Amino acid sequence: MDFGAGLSLIDIRPMTAEITMICAGLILLLLDLVVKKKEAIAFVGIIGTIVAIFATYRLYAFNETQSIFTSMFVLDGYANFFKIIFYINVILTICISTKYMKIEKASFGEYYALLMFATSGMMIMASAADLIVLYLGLELMALSTYILAGLMRNQRRSNEAALKYFFLGAFSSAFLLYGISLTFGMTGTTNIQDIAGLVSALSIADNSIMYLAVVFLIVAFGFKVALVPFHMWAPDVYEGAPTSITAFMSVGPKAAGFAVLGRVLFNAFGEMQVMWTSILVPLSILTMAVGSILALAQTNIKRMLAYSSVAHAGYILLGIIAGTIDDIFCSAL
Repeated sequence: MDFGAGLSLIDIRPMTAEITMICAGLILLLLDLVVKKKEAIAFVGIIGTIVAIFATYRLYAFNETQSIFTSMFVLDGYANFFKIIFYINVILTICISTKYMKIEKASFGEYYALLMFATSGMMIMASAADLIVLYLGLELMALSTYILAGLMRNQRRSNEAALKYFFLGAFSSAFLLYGISLTFGMTGTTNIQDIAGLVSALSIADNSIMYLAVVFLIVAFGFKVALVPFHMWAPDVYEGAPTSITAFMSVGPKAAGFAVLGRVLFNAFGEMQVMWTSILVPLSILTMAVGSILALAQTNIKRMLAYSSVAHAGYILLGIIAGTIDDIFCSAL
């Protein structure tokens, strides 16, 4: 089926799950106008997520790889693995939110729609094979979580959490755009696989501008996953946000951040493994140490969990570092 301008139905099939989540969010916004019982809206959100799960794993084999939009969006086993995490995260968040939001007297229908939009942004990030698509998915996720963090409008801490999250999130987005701009300036493309080929073909892996681009990208993702010293927002945001959203942010955005960090570093800048590993190792050690030590000093349980989440980010970062060890040793030999 041809829709004109070279776009056919088969082109958008790998994005069925993302489109389903966005449509579910739009439907929830409409239902909020006519449905007074917000628990019913939450149930519709769970149904929408289940439909997205079906779209992902019924239409495509887990190990199948498909790319669309001139290889800007990819559906593969790597993306599907993280999408499992996102699906479980949003379903559990909705389940704990119905009672909690009723107790807090903050049963807003748009709450569940924003959860759908944030999750769809994470899914786009996991499947992004282009730095521009990655940025679009990240901003869709970030803008939704900014609002969710400040949903308790009558609470000062919630307003403070949303404001800090927004400003530091905008700061990290600026680093990401600088990194993308420098990468595009050196390679002439934003496609992750093309960047890898050009870095190798043009022998610019040792170029100082490419070093700076990778540093900017690591800093940007470091903010998103709360690596030390880019973790300043986490304790205040986790404390001020609604508890259900604290649980949501501790899993989903962090997993999405590591999904894009792994894809970008390994697929785009594989030739520069030695360089970015030398940055990640001290970051990982510092994150594990600071997160664990400061967690012991907390008297507020949500702040303690925030620092614990920071420490966990350091442990997860070890997985990315471990993936480079064999290649570094082989190249050294």
